[in-house]
Amino acid sequence: MQNKLYPSKVEALAAPAASLELAQDETGLVFNRCFDPALVAYDDSYQNDQGYSLQFQEHLDEVSGLCCRNLTGKDNLVVDVGCGKGGFVELLRGKGVNAVGYDNAYQGSSPYIRKSFFSIDSHEKGDLLTLRHVLEHIPSPWQFLDGIAVANGYQGLLYVEVPDLEWILDHRAYFDLFHEHVNYFRTDDFSRRFGEGVIFQSKSFGGQYLSVVINLECMRTCGQSSLTRESEAGLQAAFDQLSEYEDQIYASLTDSHEIVIWGAAAKGVVFAAKAHPAIKSKISYAIDINPSKQGYFMPISGVEVVDPEAGVSRLDPSSLIVIMNPNYEQEIRGSLPHNQPCLVLH
Repeated sequence: MQNKLYPSKVEALAAPAASLELAQDETGLVFNRCFDPALVAYDDSYQNDQGYSLQFQEHLDEVSGLCCRNLTGKDNLVVDVGCGKGGFVELLRGKGVNAVGYDNAYQGSSPYIRKSFFSIDSHEKGDLLTLRHVLEHIPSPWQFLDGIAVANGYQGLLYVEVPDLEWILDHRAYFDLFHEHVNYFRTDDFSRRFGEGVIFQSKSFGGQYLSVVINLECMRTCGQSSLTRESEAGLQAAFDQLSEYEDQIYASLTDSHEIVIWGAAAKGVVFAAKAHPAIKSKISYAIDINPSKQGYFMPISGVEVVDPEAGVSRLDPSSLIVIMNPNYEQEIRGSLPHNQPCLVLH
């Protein structure tokens, strides 16, 4: 679990690992058929809040604006399913939107957030339901969405946001593939499954995410179609290129005497975990602006996470900063000494 950090290096090094074996199902959806739900637990130690970044806050503002444009009445209720630490619910409420959230990993005392998993019994019917970075974690995602539609009486709209597999493959972002994500979505997946029920679809956050709005009423009758065999060959070639790029990246770091990762979220955790021992030994620490990650250690690699001030103060002029997400490049460079060597993983 790439967003579960550990209080000691010993515990981090002993963190459970799991395999990936990606395949296509009969609907064309790419999924990990080695997924083991017994290894995945979302609790208070799960830290995936990205809201400390100004760049990510801009993204959330855009999403909240999209949600507001899809609300037709003054008193419409937004239900955020899998709301994490509740930041998006608070953002919506700060804009005068009536919003509530559900998440078992919630930490806090907000009366608007239910510390529980989504279930049909507890579900509050909403005019707009939001499902941000939840669906990629759910086995049988189409059945899950069918359950949401039933729970909401096939009324209202559903906003879904997931990582974009096409972006991952185009950018050879091998560090965006991990066991915790069961599913990997492309634009056509939603169109094939929900047809005219998809009333809006775009790419967001610099193209890394898919943003989809679905009319729940149309889900009563929408069908699904199979993918042709031709697209499987294209997928195989794309994954082969991704694997080759992984080897090239680590090979390019061989001559670095010290590596510092900026970003201890999913990308950084996987980048460190999959590094060859010779490269892993060069990673001194990771920097992250999320206080809940600082002082903890990343799973598998055991790399310590420090705050930006401490991390920058420890840098040598020749230390190589690996910037895990190009979306944050300018934000990060503004905190670094002039001419600090950087590798931006574009």
